[in-house]
Amino acid sequence: MVKYTYIVSSSIFSRGKSHYIICFFLDLHIDIMDQKEIVTIITIALIITLGLISIGSCLYAIPLCFIRQFHKPTHLLTLNVCIAAFICSTYWCIFYIMNTYYPLILWNLQSCLPIVYFQNMINCQVLYAFCIVSFNRLLTIVYTNKALFRTKRWAGVCVSVQWIIVALIFFPILFSNAEVIS
Repeated sequence: MVKYTYIVSSSIFSRGKSHYIICFFLDLHIDIMDQKEIVTIITIALIITLGLISIGSCLYAIPLCFIRQFHKPTHLLTLNVCIAAFICSTYWCIFYIMNTYYPLILWNLQSCLPIVYFQNMINCQVLYAFCIVSFNRLLTIVYTNKALFRTKRWAGVCVSVQWIIVALIFFPILFSNAEVIS
């Protein structure tokens, strides 16, 4: 029987001049599986979850694209969130597959900075897509008399600006002088 002990959490508290560290330990007894099998199971669970997110975002986006009554600015912003979620979950699904089963292909000197760039950019696309929806809703409520904020053109401008800004924010990562330690 192999026994692993992991520190689950620790906290520091002080009483007067004395400081105490409390650690909570979790004892895991692993009989059947080794660490590689556990990593494989967790990776498969992540891939299934990310695949379901990709499928769900596509299923949600299909009516927004093909039903004419959903061609409104609010729905276009929701479509932007669906597209960003699909791209993000697909990227991370491919990344986990490559990182688990083909790490030598994924991690080389030429791919490190682009991988970091795309990880940051894709994660922020989802966050900024939600921010654009909130910002557009705020402008629609505050400026109810302005027809500009309720047009498809405005929604398109918001989405375009979001994608361009997020792509440019992390662009310096590609040209950084970071050294890769192998």
